[in-house]
Amino acid sequence: MGLKWSKILKDLKVFDLKKLEVFVKVIETGSFSKAAELCHLTQPTVSGHIKQLEEYYEVPLIDRHTREVKPTPAGLLLHRYAKHILRLWEEFEREMHSYKGGQKGKLRIGGSTIPGQYILPFVLCRFNQKFPKIKINLQIADTKVVAEGVVKGELELGIIGAKVMPHQLHFEPVCNDEIILVIHKDYPHEIAQKKQITVEEIPDIPLIIREKGSGTWLTTQNTLKKLGLSPQRLNVVAELGSTEAVRQAVKAKLGASFISEIAVKEDLERGIFKKIEVKNLVIKRHFYLIYPSKKNLAPLAEIFIDFLKESSSSMEQD
Repeated sequence: MGLKWSKILKDLKVFDLKKLEVFVKVIETGSFSKAAELCHLTQPTVSGHIKQLEEYYEVPLIDRHTREVKPTPAGLLLHRYAKHILRLWEEFEREMHSYKGGQKGKLRIGGSTIPGQYILPFVLCRFNQKFPKIKINLQIADTKVVAEGVVKGELELGIIGAKVMPHQLHFEPVCNDEIILVIHKDYPHEIAQKKQITVEEIPDIPLIIREKGSGTWLTTQNTLKKLGLSPQRLNVVAELGSTEAVRQAVKAKLGASFISEIAVKEDLERGIFKKIEVKNLVIKRHFYLIYPSKKNLAPLAEIFIDFLKESSSSMEQD
């Protein structure tokens, strides 16, 4: 039995959005008790909401023949549409609040590791001073995950360090960065004693790299390929999921790394890390503001974009 989109919208008059929220939580947590806790309801109330949905549609939504909480095919369908309805409703309320209250509401922004950890917190502080009634939810993930979040509508805006999914996103450069090769000053390798090396010497260095979805690694890898150095030739000793993890691994003398200069600025100034120049290798990149290319922006998103453009020059780190 199929559930029609138009029928679900019509049925919003019959049951409120809370029941949909409860149903989604039950499916995603696999537990009535956990869903009750997340929705601040009692477990009997949660069970009652599910029962009302099943009675209305005259079809079971939860498979009660297993010990685990699993959706039936109809339940999977309702879960998919319910998530979409709840997301649309959240967007609607956020936009309505922006019209009603002027500059008021919530804005979801994603940041890849470098802008998310080292740039956006300072920008958001200044933004909050100017627009105290706009609450920002900042999610930090790698470039690919942030881009996917914006495309799916889970985030209104993002700031990332590489161009991914270019046909679905609009890109505006907001500031620059340089990716440099660094090593601990006391690393037990002859490379640590050199001021400059050639590209041909890079495969001799134990390297710590970011994961494949990282903008830092995408940019580094593409630049090295243009110089004839394939990733397969590199001596990778560790692949880590965050810039901070890479930074700590370099500090622990695990190896060298191509990393954002912004992230290690303090380590270089304190003399803990040493920058190794690579002849004929300069890895510069933009950080991009991204938003969907085929979707109207919410008023709050436009406010943030205008603010970002005004303050973009101060985002550059000396």
